[in-house]
Amino acid sequence: MKRVLIIGADFSPSSLPPAQRIRFFAKHLPEFGWEPIILTTDPIHYDWDVDPENERLLSESLEVIRTSAWPISLTRKLGVGDVGTRSIWAHWRALAHLCREKRVDLLLIPVPPFVPMVLGRLAHLRFGVPYVIDYIDPWVTEYYWSLPKDQRPRKWAMAYTLSRLLEPFSVKRVSHIVGVSKGTTDGVIERHQRLTEDDATEIPYGGEPGDFDYLREHPRQNNIFEPRDGNFHISYIGAYPKGMEATMRALFAALRAGLQRAPELFARVRLHFVGTTYGVGLENLFQLKPMADEMGVGDYVDEHPGRVSYLDALQLQLDSQALAVLGSEAPHYTASKIFPNILSRKPLLTIFHEESSVVRILRETAAGDVIAFNSRSPVGTKVAEISAQLESLLRLPEGFEPLTNWAAFEQYTTRAMAGRLAASFEKAILRSYPCAATPTAQKA
Repeated sequence: MKRVLIIGADFSPSSLPPAQRIRFFAKHLPEFGWEPIILTTDPIHYDWDVDPENERLLSESLEVIRTSAWPISLTRKLGVGDVGTRSIWAHWRALAHLCREKRVDLLLIPVPPFVPMVLGRLAHLRFGVPYVIDYIDPWVTEYYWSLPKDQRPRKWAMAYTLSRLLEPFSVKRVSHIVGVSKGTTDGVIERHQRLTEDDATEIPYGGEPGDFDYLREHPRQNNIFEPRDGNFHISYIGAYPKGMEATMRALFAALRAGLQRAPELFARVRLHFVGTTYGVGLENLFQLKPMADEMGVGDYVDEHPGRVSYLDALQLQLDSQALAVLGSEAPHYTASKIFPNILSRKPLLTIFHEESSVVRILRETAAGDVIAFNSRSPVGTKVAEISAQLESLLRLPEGFEPLTNWAAFEQYTTRAMAGRLAASFEKAILRSYPCAATPTAQKA
């Protein structure tokens, strides 16, 4: 079995998306001929909350190497807080040791954090080890230059300059790239002429059925609402990007229309928006509750801007009577959270642009109806349809489960995504060792 070293400064017991993605891959890669080793940072160096129970989701056989990092109390004086930068020297030392022992056939570097992608290039230069970069988010982006200065992130100019310098260096000898969406990898290919579409693979997050099985056996306390209070709880769990404002306003208008049409029925509705901010320490940054108040439905809406842990988010899904999965006005906006929403086996209220892959996924799996809009029929024209869908949800029998086609869903599981990743590893190995069946590390 070949070995892949996955370098992720953020890993379990963290609940952040990169940590979950690495865990998903690590769980299933052995089925496809790859033994993962995780190189990460000791969680005492994280400056965000962690959930120790996340470690119970790890395979007992998984090897995890945890390193130190420069203290954030010191690095912040230099304007550096990113854990990937703070741990990079410790990670290089551990990486070099593993390569000298010939224990590594390939490196996988999920980003963000972004700076650690330079380790791939350095390991290739020093030890000849091929590497793959996994883009969870793009590093180089022009988006913030279009905003007024007061709306750009702090130190944005410095971060942009760093990305423009270090990404070309890091990608120059990469054997393959993968990303959560084709749009993400296309952007990298456009910036680096040596890469072609054959050098990239789209690998979404996927859904992990085992995590729901774990929670059904080990339920957690839901601190957002009381599931058995007689109300109909609909939860939206995830960030609220500004491009979603029109969708949210259409939803609130649909609720208002329902309250006018069938007040006794719609009075049971409770809309919960949880984890609507991206950042840490933004628990009071309310964005949707003021909008609901403005539109006259504030009594039926609550917002919890701060992120909740991964397992808490899944528990909220299990405790809800239905789930809202909402898209932005961007045609190709793809919500990776569609997969756990489907796995929750709850009725879905889904509103997306017709060109989003979410529409195709829901239709393939029969996991729920979707209200689709486009530029000719924008989401604001769908208020009556959304209101009717809300009413249909309210009239469902208690405990209703969608008749999902689980055979069709199999291609969207984390196991299937790990299979795609393993195939991309084989491409990377072939590109690096075109005349050999196995790399040097395997021969030794």
